[in-house]
Amino acid sequence: MFSLRTTLSTGLIALTIAGTTIATASEANAHNRFWPGLATGVVGGAILGSALSQPRYYAPPAYYGPVYNPYVVVGGYPSCHIVWRQNGWGDQYRVRVCS
Repeated sequence: MFSLRTTLSTGLIALTIAGTTIATASEANAHNRFWPGLATGVVGGAILGSALSQPRYYAPPAYYGPVYNPYVVVGGYPSCHIVWRQNGWGDQYRVRVCS
């Protein structure tokens, strides 16, 4: 009559309600715990920040395409090949050089 999903959902709801009625909150005790809390926040922030930061190495730009193989044609045609050049800002680009 009842499916497994309905039975599990009903059981979880009953456990949640029972757990909230059994669990009681104790009195709030205010302690001067500023410095340990600050130290925990700083250390945790440093660890999390270093884990989420970007890598510090430089990866050259990837070339997604066929490798250009220059070939020599006899009969007066120029021989061309591809070389990498840099502009004034250090960005690399490919140039076709023919001789």
